[in-house]
Formats: sequence, structure tokens, C-alpha cells
Amino acid sequence: MKQLKDIPFVVFDTETTGLSLTSRIVEIGAIKIVRGKVVDEFCSLVNPGISIPDKVISIHGITDEMVTNAPQIESVLDTFSRFLDNSILVAHNAVFDLRMLALHLERARRPFFLNPTIDTHTLARKYFPELKKYNLPFLIEHWGSPYQGCHRALADAKHTGFIFFRMLEKNGLTLNEPLSHFWKWAGNPLFVKDYLPKVKEADLKNPKIRLIIQAINEELDLEIIYANGHLAFKPRLIRPILCFRTGGHHYIEAFCYTDQIVKTFRLDRILKVNSIERPYSEGPLAKEHRS
Repeated sequence: MKQLKDIPFVVFDTETTGLSLTSRIVEIGAIKIVRGKVVDEFCSLVNPGISIPDKVISIHGITDEMVTNAPQIESVLDTFSRFLDNSILVAHNAVFDLRMLALHLERARRPFFLNPTIDTHTLARKYFPELKKYNLPFLIEHWGSPYQGCHRALADAKHTGFIFFRMLEKNGLTLNEPLSHFWKWAGNPLFVKDYLPKVKEADLKNPKIRLIIQAINEELDLEIIYANGHLAFKPRLIRPILCFRTGGHHYIEAFCYTDQIVKTFRLDRILKVNSIERPYSEGPLAKEHRS
């Protein structure tokens, strides 16, 4: 029977350009814990391809200059995936991080991680109802995390790892605990594949959404007329990547052949959409999304 000491844990965190689904990851940090000890670390800045808002910089301190020469998300996800291996993942407010990862993995045409994930925020609320708050800074102070810094991915991953093992200890779980007992305590795990925002079946009644979903599935180009931007009311050629609903609106993420970057378009601002039968562009990002 497997015990906790036989299972590696990877505690991770992401920093982003904001909180919305259109935000981009700018940093991923993680620690690998085996038999209660940190045995490895992962940390990488990410070039998000967009400017980081000042109000977000004031939180995590990551500036445009810091990410200018950072790797693209595709290579960071590949390296991070190898780092995860067969571990159990741990994160604080894991739903946010999993949703960000799901979106980025889908954009990058990378497979979803199969690792089960545990949310320390959920566990803290369940097993320590007497606490006044459950955000990470409060738990760091409350349980006296020995690590320095906050609001950077690796630092927050270290804090979260400390909090996770402190909760195990306070609930009487040891490294000799049978894995089945651990899962009974932790509850049902989360999986990144379940956090990719999807279009609801009812939305498929919209002909524009049906055409966009078809283009995504069949890797087709579309010609759209959009009501905003420097090409407002003029045709632009796109290759749709994602379609999702958030905040009462549908959005499309697509590679724009004109600007040679991935852009986000709001569906209600797309005045017209037509399918195009043409070869896939050989632009640099188009090649990346085709692979």
C-alpha cells in the first residue's frame, strides 16, 4: 500500500497580467517535495506578448523590461510539464492557477497535465473554520512561514508548501499515512482539463459561434469585420484558437495574420464572419500554433 512518503508533491504558483480570462502568465514557480523535504525548484519568467498593467506591476513587481527576453509560454510549459512528472500538485486558490494553465495549454496546443491537484485554500477553510481569513499573506503570518517574499511565483510556492505540510501536521497526518487515508482527508482532487472555459451547448444556436467552433476544430481561417482597433470595419484574416464566455460576453482568441500575434476579440463586436479556404499562413506564430 502506497504511503505519503512514496509520493512527490509539486507546489506551484503563477503570476499573471491580471485576473481575467484574457490575462497572460508572466511567471511560473514551483518546488518539488519528497518525504517532506524540498528536493528541486522550478522558476521561469514568461514573455506574455502584451504589456503588463501598472496596477499589476505594483503587486508582483514584474515589469515589461524583466520579461522582454524571457522565453515564450510554449517552452516554459514544456519544461514545467517535465518537472511535474507523476507528482500530486498543490496550490493556493488552485482554481485560478488551473484555469490560467488550462487556457495557456489550449492556446499552445499542449496536452493537459494529468496530475491531481489539491487546493490549500479549500483545505484551510474546511479544517480551520476558526481562522479570520484564508488568503495566503494571512496564513503565512498565522503559521509563521520561514520563507521570505510574497507575490512572486517561487516565493508563494514555498509558502504554500509550508502551509500544506503544517495543515497535514495539525490534522495528525504523517508521511507514513496510507495514500487512501490522505485522499479521504484531502477530498476529490482537481484536474486542469476541467478548468478550460467552454462554450455552452445553448450558445451553439448562435451561427457565429457555430462557425467559429467549426474553424477551431477543423483548423480553418476566418475573415472577420471587427468594430474596434486599427482595422475597424475592415476585413481581417484570423485563425481561431479559443472561444469562451466570461463576464457576460463571448470572446475569441485568434492568430491575426495582419498583426502576426494572437489577439482577443469580443464576439458582439464582430460584425461579420466568413470562412476562408486558403493555406495556413507561414507567419512565425502561425507555425507555432500549427505544430
